[in-house]
Order: sequence, then C-alpha cells, then structure tokens
Amino acid sequence: MFKHLGLSEDRIQQYFCSAAEVENFLNSVEDITNKIEALPRLPKQKINPK
Repeated sequence: MFKHLGLSEDRIQQYFCSAAEVENFLNSVEDITNKIEALPRLPKQKINPK
C-alpha cells in the first residue's frame, strides 16, 4: 500500500513500549527522531480529487 502511495518502507516504523519501560520509550523516540532527520524530503504532489 505504501509503495502505491510513493512512500518507502523506511518511513514506516512501529515500536512497542509499556508504561514501565521509560528507558525503552526514550530510546525509541531518539531512534525515530534520528531516522526522520536522515530521510529525504518527500516531493510535493498535487492531489487529484475524484
């Protein structure tokens, strides 16, 4: 589905953290932030309403 929309699989992430896993949550946030900053910008596309 994401490839059909022109999105790479690198833009989709899923993390699991329980309320007791504060350190895991913080590491996940840092990891997500680093990955987002490393991704190239998406080109602007016009949306064609049907």
